Amino acid sequence: MKTIILSLALLLPAAAAPAVDSVAGFCTRMAAQHAMKPVSQPSGKPAYEARALKGLGVALFGGSTMVGMRLGPPDDPAAIGDPARFADACKLSAGRVACAVSGPAVFEMTVGDHAATTQAAAGEQAEVSMAKNRIRCEDR
Repeated sequence: MKTIILSLALLLPAAAAPAVDSVAGFCTRMAAQHAMKPVSQPSGKPAYEARALKGLGVALFGGSTMVGMRLGPPDDPAAIGDPARFADACKLSAGRVACAVSGPAVFEMTVGDHAATTQAAAGEQAEVSMAKNRIRCEDR
C-alpha cells in the first residue's frame, strides 16, 4: 500500500504541470519553453524575462554561458515571403542583441545546453532581446 501511495505522489506533480494554450501569444509559448517569468510593460501586452545565468554561484564567482538566437523561415515555402527579413531580424547594438520576430517564422533560441524552437504564426510580432544577463520577450 505504501508503494502505491509513493508512486502516486511521484506522478501527481507531472500531471499537474500547466499546459500552454495553443491560442496563446508568441511570448507566452516561448516563455513556457525557457522557464521565463511574466513582467509588466507599459503597453499592457504580455512580456516575459529570464536570466541566462542563475544561482548563488554566479553571484559569488561569476560565470558564462552561450546564448544564441535565430529567426528562420516557416516550414511552408509559400509563407516565406521576403527572405531578407530573416537575415535582418537580429541585430547587435551597444551590448544588446534584439531579434524582431514577425510571423510566419520559426524562432530558435539556445541558452547553454537548452535549445527550443517557437513557431510564430502569421500576424504575430514580438521582440526577443538580451542585455547583460536578462533575456526578454515582448509581444508587439
